[in-house]
Amino acid sequence: MIKTKLTLTTLVLLLGVANLMARPTSMSYSCKPEPVHGMQYLESNTAYPSLERELGNNGYVVLSFDIDVIGNVSNIIVTQSGGANFDESAIKAVMNTDWNPAMNNGTATAVTFELPFAYHAK
Repeated sequence: MIKTKLTLTTLVLLLGVANLMARPTSMSYSCKPEPVHGMQYLESNTAYPSLERELGNNGYVVLSFDIDVIGNVSNIIVTQSGGANFDESAIKAVMNTDWNPAMNNGTATAVTFELPFAYHAK
C-alpha cells in the first residue's frame, strides 16, 4: 500500500472533539504508540467538518491503523463510520500527525492501533 499524506486545505474551527482514547490491538508492547506531541495535540488538530458543525451533527468514528517501528502510519481502516465527513476528518488527523512507535522492553515494535474519535457539536 502506498502511504499518502493528506493535507488540510482550509482551517476549520474545532468546536469540540473529545474522547481520544487509543487502544493498541497488537499486544506485544510495553509502551503504546502515541502522537509525538501527545493526544492533546492530535485532538486540537482534528477539524470538525464545517457542514456537520453547521447542521449541529455529532459523529463517532473508530479507525484501525498500523504504526511501524519508526512511527509511520499505514493501512488505515474505518472500523466504525460516523459518516463520510467525520471519517475523512479523522483520517486526515491521523495522517497529519507524527507518531512515536510502540515500545517493547526498550525496542520499537510495529502494532495495529485502534483510535476512536467522538465529535460533539457545542
